[in-house]
Amino acid sequence: MRSRLGGIVAGIALCLTAGGAAADSPSDGMTGEQLYYLLVAEFATAQRQPQLAIPAWQKAAKLAPEPNVLGRATQAIARFGDFQDALQLAKRWRQAAPGSAEADEFEAALLLTTGQDEQALQLLQATLARFPDDPKVTLQFAELLVTHGRSGEARRLLSALADKDPKSAAAYYALGRIDLLEKRPEHAISWLEKALGIRPDWQEAAISLAEALQAVQGPAAALRSIQSFTASHPEATLARQYLAALYLQMGGLTQAYRLYQDMARQNPDDPDILLSLGLMDIDRKDWKRAESVLLRARNLAPQSPVPVYYLGRLYEAQDRWAEALQWYQRIHSGPLYPAVEIRSARVEYLLGHHDKAIDKLRALAAAHPQDAQIPLLEAGLLQDSGHLPQALQVISGALQRMPEQPSLWYAQGAIYEQLKDYPAMEKAMRTVIHLAPDHAQAYNFIGYSLVERHSDLAEAQKLLTKALSLSPDNPEILDSVGWLYHAQGDNDRALGYLQRAHAALPDEADVSAHLGQVLWSLGRHAEARQVWQHALRKHPDDAALQRALNRQP
Repeated sequence: MRSRLGGIVAGIALCLTAGGAAADSPSDGMTGEQLYYLLVAEFATAQRQPQLAIPAWQKAAKLAPEPNVLGRATQAIARFGDFQDALQLAKRWRQAAPGSAEADEFEAALLLTTGQDEQALQLLQATLARFPDDPKVTLQFAELLVTHGRSGEARRLLSALADKDPKSAAAYYALGRIDLLEKRPEHAISWLEKALGIRPDWQEAAISLAEALQAVQGPAAALRSIQSFTASHPEATLARQYLAALYLQMGGLTQAYRLYQDMARQNPDDPDILLSLGLMDIDRKDWKRAESVLLRARNLAPQSPVPVYYLGRLYEAQDRWAEALQWYQRIHSGPLYPAVEIRSARVEYLLGHHDKAIDKLRALAAAHPQDAQIPLLEAGLLQDSGHLPQALQVISGALQRMPEQPSLWYAQGAIYEQLKDYPAMEKAMRTVIHLAPDHAQAYNFIGYSLVERHSDLAEAQKLLTKALSLSPDNPEILDSVGWLYHAQGDNDRALGYLQRAHAALPDEADVSAHLGQVLWSLGRHAEARQVWQHALRKHPDDAALQRALNRQP
């Protein structure tokens, strides 16, 4: 055992030195034996070997009873489920770091986990008394209690703090957050208003108040609240970002974009703000500006893979596959790596490297058998290139592993529709509805298919009415409903739905064809031709649009 561990330690020490991690480790001034056990503990934790990690951490904590070592040992041993040993270490950690609220919180969490609720509450009360003006401590402790099902104790703890100190904005804020967590927004509003009355500049409280108002009174009330706050506190970046998100939620892309432009002018070196601005530029198809903004974000945060990833997405959105792949290939690990692997495979396929891309996707599927996105992408690529039987085979294989995944059934139904196997399509889509009753697009898919085939328009109306009730502003569903009314001969009623759909999807060939047809049927031939001509500029090879334009009044 000793000689094996010695080899492990040598390897870890070499990695630490080579990777530059030694500067962040607690090894300065440690003896060889202390460092030895610390490195063994870290290695065994990374390898998920509790039988080796737990005794190594215990020995490391005994030999080097420093707060950072004790804290790391406590957290690692608790992660492996040895709560009693972790609790003993947590007590030592708290004694070694009397000014650390983190040590107190971790011990309290372990006390709650092991059923020692009274001791946990006493510890939390003592900690709050030591940190009466730290809102983070108050909130963390309250949420800790709520997480362990002790919201009553959390409320009593915070109410006692508020009674003792009526000016404790943190107590009121935490009470409001508890109500939000427990989905009682109507109660949260008054607490959060009290917190803001004491601390008018507290942007987290302003955001929480807007969330509560949105849940109770709707997005317009939330918008008014957060607009008022940001007008008085233009430096509150978090609140302004929330306001931008609210604008986007309400369809106000222009307002959100202007807000981020303003924030970028005020914070020219903030990569997160620039990144959000760049993403909106991608949505707006302002490719040149998106590239400029994302490159600046990358220069400001050269170690972050996020700007690199979205630069790949930028070039992918422009069908510049080779450049997209070059950016994706710069990311080799981290949380974004799985998404990069999938997107890289797609780009490889579109570059013509079909076998390489399919091999990569199948290797990813084998490594991640419960990830539905991988077979969905493979099937989609095969479907787009006309290989429908192969696409169906991929989805069928995935459904054997994930029979409860609605997206796989939806993809299977879409392939059956292309194969003109309409009973199989409907069976797949009704399985989607069974698994996800609020899946508006599944209702829409069956309904639109029936309309296109002029088959059972009464059933189509039932399905499309349901789809519209679930997603009333979805332009694809609006188009389906309008096309249904046209099929029923009610062009006056169809027109409004199709105009709304076309306003949202002005470049979609099918929507333009439908709107033009209804305008033509109403005798508005010049308007119909104008719609078709605009669409044909975007889709010059679309046969349906060409035939429509060649017709005579």
